[in-house]
Amino acid sequence: MKLHTHYNLGPLPWNDDDLVAAAWRNYSQAQDWVNEHPGHTFASQLDSLKAVQRIFEGSAKQFDEWLIRFHTEAQDGRLFRRNRRSDLNAYEQRFQELLYIFASSAMSLVDQARTISRKAQLADYESRVNAVFGTNPKHRFIQELRVDVIHVTLHSPGWQLTSGGGEDSTSKFMIWPKQLTRLPKYNAHARQFVNEHPDGIDIGRLIAVYTSEVREFHEWLLQSIDTEVGPLITDYQRCTRQIKAVNSRSMWNLILQQVVIARKRDPYTYLDQQLTKEELDEVNALPNRSRKQVDRIIELIDEYGACDDELRQIIYKAFGVSG
Repeated sequence: MKLHTHYNLGPLPWNDDDLVAAAWRNYSQAQDWVNEHPGHTFASQLDSLKAVQRIFEGSAKQFDEWLIRFHTEAQDGRLFRRNRRSDLNAYEQRFQELLYIFASSAMSLVDQARTISRKAQLADYESRVNAVFGTNPKHRFIQELRVDVIHVTLHSPGWQLTSGGGEDSTSKFMIWPKQLTRLPKYNAHARQFVNEHPDGIDIGRLIAVYTSEVREFHEWLLQSIDTEVGPLITDYQRCTRQIKAVNSRSMWNLILQQVVIARKRDPYTYLDQQLTKEELDEVNALPNRSRKQVDRIIELIDEYGACDDELRQIIYKAFGVSG
């Protein structure tokens, strides 16, 4: 991969001392300069990709959870009585919303995966996509569904119940072929999928199966990205931690020297603002005001590695560490 030859911080890799010096001179400028690192783009795109995947998988999970709730309430038939109409409408609206989120995020995931794969120059990406999704009727149908819900109409899934004892009864939310007014314009594979389901498309099953396929593909994709550009991302993260550590070190030095020590405040009274209950329990189980206890507090709070030897001595003084 070809990298730029000129950066404000000089040729890569940047050493820690130069990063610290740049941060002390001008923190905001140093952060901007660090963002010139080629790993910054990949880290940002990867964060976005993972966020969309979280939304996508979250909508699938919620659809399944709501379907289970609907099935439970539908069994005795009371949900379909007139006085429960608002509850039934709420279910239908929730399934409609989740279908919109699922279809939209599914295609956003496609777009963002393609963008980062091209940037990272993943050689096997296109062949892998074609093998998994190229002629996949489910994928092509969801692709057309996304166009429908974004540009044409927000489909309203309808419920379908089958009676039976115990596990034989089912509750489904369906899309009927007659709802798909744009069907003649669908991709051939999408039309194939619809034709294979003349009695309606079980949205819950479609979402579950497709989500599994997408999850498996993205496991491969993330591993491939890590192999190709993981070292660049790791080095960028190292650089940005150094910059943030300078800012954090300066902030904590100011608070400890001018507030805690100068005003004789007890830092233990502020720990609940920084530590979780479980972390507090762990810290309180250690000898009070001991080096071991305070070192553990530092380890938990210092997310950027800001604590150097000088700051550690100030922290010991603030906590009243003996010996």
